[in-house]
Amino acid sequence: MFTGNVTFAVFSDLHVDIMPDAVPRMQVLLRRAREEKADFLLHLGDIMYPEADFLRSFAPQSAARRAGWFQCERDDEKREIRRMIQESGLPLFGVLGNHDMDACSKETACRYLGLPAPHYTFDAGGVRFIALDTNYILEDGRYVDFDHCNYSRFRTRETSWLGPAQRAWLEEQLLSSPYPCVLLSHAPLGDELLNAHDGPAVWEIVRRANRGRRRVILALNGHNHVDGVCARAGVPFLSVNSISNIWIGHEYDCVRYSETISRLYPHLKGCAPYWDALFAIVRIDGEGIHVQGRESSYVGPSPYELGFPRAASYHVSTPCIRSRTLPITEMPDEGILPC
Repeated sequence: MFTGNVTFAVFSDLHVDIMPDAVPRMQVLLRRAREEKADFLLHLGDIMYPEADFLRSFAPQSAARRAGWFQCERDDEKREIRRMIQESGLPLFGVLGNHDMDACSKETACRYLGLPAPHYTFDAGGVRFIALDTNYILEDGRYVDFDHCNYSRFRTRETSWLGPAQRAWLEEQLLSSPYPCVLLSHAPLGDELLNAHDGPAVWEIVRRANRGRRRVILALNGHNHVDGVCARAGVPFLSVNSISNIWIGHEYDCVRYSETISRLYPHLKGCAPYWDALFAIVRIDGEGIHVQGRESSYVGPSPYELGFPRAASYHVSTPCIRSRTLPITEMPDEGILPC
């Protein structure tokens, strides 16, 4: 029987470099986290890549290469968000997202975001959280780090891998943990679209780990900017919606706030932003996994009103994170769960 108790605020895909209102979104999140007495903050990747001053100080070779598709001048906003998080007094844990290395290496991204390593563990409230790194390219049989946006040159099926060494490390962590475990990743491990490609291998690891003892109770991911749950190996795999938007691509360009804002934030037209910050307060206790979400609406037309295909995402695009309670005990292995 699980006797622990932990509460945390989880968010994903802030994308400071795209959004005009990343700072107030974080203000709302931090205020709510303090009200709910969260033990820590958790981000699931694609929060922001380092500002120019940081790169000049700690990675001058990256500063010289600082040019690319998603790079906009939002450095003042990044500094403000880092200040807000630091002054909140709440510990920040997270994982690397693919865009966090658009202007740097993994080593630099970890230093900037305060992560001890690309994959690591931490314990809180009688739960072990296992942060995984899905940012590897499979190139000619080798697993290559995401680095300075290099993944953009490869096909989807070649990107977003854990790799065999990290999978072996994961199994070791699960079998040696004194606590039930929560898996954290940027790319989803449970979905079958825009996912980490070794997800099925992870399901088998989870099955082996949970034989005779409930070692894995939950998996959380970001990346796809959708809300949904699927069951794999008897465990809920929860996709956490973006705090900001869903990316639909420039073929569906639409002016959202104003022409002026669109000029300042040139990739905003390729998004369907949410009016409100989406995040969840998650509490894990002996009665289950309690997810307290938020609802919003789109700024302007929805993706589907613009012709964005339903088949483009594994879960239906919605401007919300639904509140739900998930069991700690084994679930039927059913794939996508009803909302």
